[in-house]
Amino acid sequence: MQEAFIAHDGLQCGFCTPGQIMSAVGLIREGEAGTDPERVRESMSGNLCRCGAYQGITEAVVAAQRTLDAASRKEVA
Repeated sequence: MQEAFIAHDGLQCGFCTPGQIMSAVGLIREGEAGTDPERVRESMSGNLCRCGAYQGITEAVVAAQRTLDAASRKEVA
């Protein structure tokens, strides 16, 4: 998740980053993230970011979910 946040510029000042990452990991572990950006935004809406990095945060969560999905498909195959 940290790599995805860095790759998608989902962190800026660092104030909200720990909470955003923890929420994103929880969202994925609970199977609630999916790959729909709107679903991710809604699920993460309780976390406030003073810098407005919401787009990057959403992209990071979706990218992390897609990476995990791809890894799961490789394990099954």
